Amino acid sequence: MTARRVVQVYKAPQQWLDSPPGLGDFVRGACHLFETLQPLGLDLRIDVSQTEFAGLIAGNESFFHSGEASRVAGATEYFEDHDHPLLLKRLEEFRRSGEPELYVCTNLGAWDRRSLPDATRDFIGAFYQFSDDVERELAAAVPAAYEVLSVRCGDHCYDDPAAQVPAGSRRRIDSLIERHIVPRRQVPIVVTSDCHALKLDLARRYGMLTLPHQSRHGAFGHVRPVALDLCLLKHSRFNYHINAWADWWSGFSHYTSMIFRIPSMNFRAPRYEREEVTAQGQLLTARRWWRAFARG
Repeated sequence: MTARRVVQVYKAPQQWLDSPPGLGDFVRGACHLFETLQPLGLDLRIDVSQTEFAGLIAGNESFFHSGEASRVAGATEYFEDHDHPLLLKRLEEFRRSGEPELYVCTNLGAWDRRSLPDATRDFIGAFYQFSDDVERELAAAVPAAYEVLSVRCGDHCYDDPAAQVPAGSRRRIDSLIERHIVPRRQVPIVVTSDCHALKLDLARRYGMLTLPHQSRHGAFGHVRPVALDLCLLKHSRFNYHINAWADWWSGFSHYTSMIFRIPSMNFRAPRYEREEVTAQGQLLTARRWWRAFARG
């Protein structure tokens, strides 16, 4: 008997009731769905067939799904608290019904998780199996060993390639780089940011590498840069993330780090405390490092 499944979809433009999620949010939601469905005995598939991003990932029939465009467009959106009762209620209704498939889209899931079970990592890892030409383009642009710094400045930067970071935020970003990132650099750092002008200036000022494109986070319109940035993070030795826009770790950067067990260091507004997450999921804060140093 064919297994009943829930399909996590990314709709085409103009079909969203809410703002479409970035692909980091989409990945976070897929991880949350996978773990929620396992005890219910339901399978999960991913459907990005209505987006340009689909052409940049290697096919995997046990992971990807290609449903009718109308079913994808009609998927219910769940974009709030990660314990959203409406999603849980709908999943339970589906489990008890005779429906073969349920189409949803969600970004639910905790932003501050520090590790993922192996089963979750194995499942969502298929989303990062990029086409050979994406892998080749990245390999030709960066050295074999590198680290990544990503700086998030706000969604408005995607619409304006000439957008500038406010002076106070820029001073903070420079200070974090000079105090925490440059001193521990062992291999070249590749910088990426939603603020294109900032990315180019950081590369010049601190001798970092960068990819020439203007970064994006969505699944349609300028999607190749999105695949290249995710592929960049996937192969990194260490990922730094500065969120100068909001008080959360990035689904785009942090979840990629967890999926591939890459150690990371996060700084988030407004306090910008150093929060380092080891490959094993241990959280090391600046205060914890200081207590260890004081004890000798």
